[in-house]
Amino acid sequence: MARRAVSIAVTAVVFGLSACLFHCGGGGGDSADGGDATVDGSNLFGDGMSVTSLTINPQNPTVAVTVADGVVSTNPITFTATAAGGAVPASFTLDRGELGTLGASTGVFTASGNVPGVGTVTAIDTAASASDGGALSASTNVTVTISMSQNGKPAGDAGTGTLGGNNGVGGNDYGSAIDQSTKAILDGPATIPANASELGFLYPYDQTVWPQGILAPLVQWQSTHASATTAVKIHLAEKGFTFDGYYAAPGWTNQPVDESAWSKALYGNQGDPLEVDLWITDGKTSWGPITEHWVVARGVLQGTVYYNSYNSQFSGSGNGAVLAIKPGAIAPSLAIPGSNTDCHVCHEVSANGGSLFMMDHTYTTEGSYDLTANGTQIQSYAGGTTAPDGTANDAKFVWSGVYPDGTFAMTSSTHTVVYTTLNSDLYRRSDGAAVTYQSGITETGWSNVVTQAVTPSFSPDGRHLAFNFWSGAGDGTTVARGGHSLDVIDFNCGQGSVDGGSAVQCGGNAYAFSNLRELYYDPNRYMGWPGFTPDSKGIIFHDAVKSGSGGWPDDQISTWTGAEAELWYTDLGSTPQPLRMNSLNGRDASNTSYLPTNASHPDDTILNYEPTTNPIASGGYFWVVFTSRRMYGNVATGDPWSGYTGAPIPKKLWVAAIDINPTPGKDPSHPAFYLPGQEINAGNSRGFWVVDPCKANGNSCVTGDECCNGFCRQGDGGALVCSSNPGGCSQQYEACTTDADCCGAGTLTCVNGHCAQKSPN
Repeated sequence: MARRAVSIAVTAVVFGLSACLFHCGGGGGDSADGGDATVDGSNLFGDGMSVTSLTINPQNPTVAVTVADGVVSTNPITFTATAAGGAVPASFTLDRGELGTLGASTGVFTASGNVPGVGTVTAIDTAASASDGGALSASTNVTVTISMSQNGKPAGDAGTGTLGGNNGVGGNDYGSAIDQSTKAILDGPATIPANASELGFLYPYDQTVWPQGILAPLVQWQSTHASATTAVKIHLAEKGFTFDGYYAAPGWTNQPVDESAWSKALYGNQGDPLEVDLWITDGKTSWGPITEHWVVARGVLQGTVYYNSYNSQFSGSGNGAVLAIKPGAIAPSLAIPGSNTDCHVCHEVSANGGSLFMMDHTYTTEGSYDLTANGTQIQSYAGGTTAPDGTANDAKFVWSGVYPDGTFAMTSSTHTVVYTTLNSDLYRRSDGAAVTYQSGITETGWSNVVTQAVTPSFSPDGRHLAFNFWSGAGDGTTVARGGHSLDVIDFNCGQGSVDGGSAVQCGGNAYAFSNLRELYYDPNRYMGWPGFTPDSKGIIFHDAVKSGSGGWPDDQISTWTGAEAELWYTDLGSTPQPLRMNSLNGRDASNTSYLPTNASHPDDTILNYEPTTNPIASGGYFWVVFTSRRMYGNVATGDPWSGYTGAPIPKKLWVAAIDINPTPGKDPSHPAFYLPGQEINAGNSRGFWVVDPCKANGNSCVTGDECCNGFCRQGDGGALVCSSNPGGCSQQYEACTTDADCCGAGTLTCVNGHCAQKSPN
């Protein structure tokens, strides 16, 4: 089967069993450290001897697994329970089923080879009776280590074609197997490269944070020995896991990481750095290793990214299309069925994943679409027509700030290449009319304060609106800056008056704006495209270093024709501290670029645009997706603003981790990674990250954020299904209102209504 099938098979095992661990509990034992546990009580067995403690053996064993060219080898071990020096009948449980199988009555444990890690084995005395005071139990840890090697392309992996790039990440497929003499050279003494030019990584970047479930990256390097290279060795190492991959690489300078090894490393990571080493050889001499260290976030990215794609194979017009891709997918899909007959671009999506607004080739006509009903059109806003309130429909919703539930949006007024001439205001999805039109709704604090709000964005909780305050009277304290400021204003429409206070749905007829304040001002730059962090406490935004020069009416916050920008972060505090996100943009702690360069890419740290954030925190981080025209290693290296020539181009989507609760004044970002699965030859931009439409009770699920009621638990048949609140604490991704609702004694925090891991220290 193709590469995708192999990856999914491994991931499914881990997801399914891990989900059961999260939701089912199981086998925790009575010893806090998992060591030799004894439990006081009374128990009569056999000859009537009174027993007060139980012991499980062996204590804290380590089970070694080798995986050589796909063949798993390991020796089973047998756990036994003893009391008063004799064996007793017991039942055995394992709290991490992904590590292997454990015979409930035999105690025989066989490692699966799927992931390394530490699990807890618990023995329960089955000879006890109620009159004895209950069963005794004892627990110990079992540690599984995996040593893996692969010579050449994994068996049964047919590759993934070219739609999302070879293997989903572009570049070469796996190299073929090498002979033993070449392998011995790569394993033997090596010449240390004199500098990065002789041998140095181009991608991924050192200290990149990777989420679980993402496709394996394409390792890319530069070398003065490139033309002579015949083979390459890639080594991965973390606690409990090592991998050595050997591949024929005639003149190659990139090589995908083995997908099976990658999955084991991510899901088996125990919080330590994941090391990657690279050697190359010309068949006589080997050079290396060069080394990087990566960070593994112990969580899977949730939701879907909707984005504009130009020259996409999904567009029947050969022009633009709005596509959807899930992190970890091998390829994108068309966002709205049937929209491939024409150019459809310029989109916005509600944070709840229910509503998509999209424009056609006229750049005036738009439509809203129901993503919960296979993209059925909700309403058309045809250019040249008027809404029931008499306002022009032309481009009314383009670049608008869609309210989280999708029912209305704040118009972006002028100052973008495609725009409406209307003043900024709230307009309904249902018919395009102002929210105050024949609805009984009153609006205060806006129309007499702000005239033109450019690229506005609502916070996930619906209580703030961020925008470029281009024009308007202001409130006497905060003034418009003609495009040179990022502002925020509070919004209250009765949120919290329904669903116990956790909903964003408006619960009243008074829509009130208040507390306008300026977060950032630079008279020499233009700000745009703000995206709130999931906790609604921070904003990531596009800070234009240089405007575009395409001759369009308004190119100040564009992403084309020479436009240059950085991504910045600011909090919403009373004294906000905006700062450039150096690590995401491509700079190290000394403010020096770590990105590769060539004649067309002298400084890619200023080619980052249009951020949006995932509404769900995952693995201890927030996640931002953004447009970048940076070099993608040695795969996409051409002119940043080149046309679509049928070759890989740099205009792509990238993802970076952002610290939860960042230290004031400290860069909260981490180096970015290329989002796998994009069409490698298409130009992709404006990634809009939203949660997927929620599922009703009874539908299958993996995590609670998929469910309308916020909980994913075992149903009557044993499978995980969406459920109502079962009581007790909430696990990661499940619904919450405060931190106290989350399990884990302080290890989880409540972010945007879902329990999330806290950022590592």
